[in-house]
Amino acid sequence: MGDITIIANRSLYVDFTLPYTESGVSMVVPVKDKRNKGAWTFLEPLTTDLWLASGAFFIFTGFVVWFLEHRINDEFRGNASNQLGTIFYFAFSTLVFAHREKVESNLSRVVVIIWVFVVLVLQSSYTASLSSKLTVEQLQPTVTDIRELVKNGDTVGYLDDSFMPSLLKRLNFNESKMIAYQSPEDYNNALSNGTVAAIFDEIPYLKVFLSQYCNKYTMTGPTYKTDGFGFVSHLSLPL
Repeated sequence: MGDITIIANRSLYVDFTLPYTESGVSMVVPVKDKRNKGAWTFLEPLTTDLWLASGAFFIFTGFVVWFLEHRINDEFRGNASNQLGTIFYFAFSTLVFAHREKVESNLSRVVVIIWVFVVLVLQSSYTASLSSKLTVEQLQPTVTDIRELVKNGDTVGYLDDSFMPSLLKRLNFNESKMIAYQSPEDYNNALSNGTVAAIFDEIPYLKVFLSQYCNKYTMTGPTYKTDGFGFVSHLSLPL
């Protein structure tokens, strides 16, 4: 009794029970971390053009409000440096909705309402994008296409005493590029030191392997279905 995969050529020598679990063959490859952990990560959610355009509109909005208010509103009056400071302060305080200057012109109120709505959309988009970059893992497999492995002549590993060699040969792998391993620890060592570019095995075994090393590797590529695991009932001896 054991985890014996039902395949056609084995059925020539033994009789199998009905499969008690599904199976299939896939590959495991290392992952590469594409997360940018630099000090300027907070600038990445917006493109350079959008940063410049946003800054320009902040200043433009402050100037428009000042132009509409400074003749009728004492808060927008004073010497030149004070008025210039008011333009910048009012515009950028809308970023956190902290503007305290009272606007008296209806035109100014329309401008402020429109600008606050734009700031709300811009801020929400920026926050969502930045949160995604900082919290969502961007771990990508080093390779996803088996044909790429074959084309590059990469070495691959498989479980010893299994039907993997015949399958790998059908996938056009050269026998000299295949290495047999005995355990998940061997898989990890081979992938870590670059001896192999990928490990091919049945999915239940790969899941056990990934349960121990899920932060370093991932399952990828197509799944080659088998008839599942079954019990061998008795030997069928050929005449």
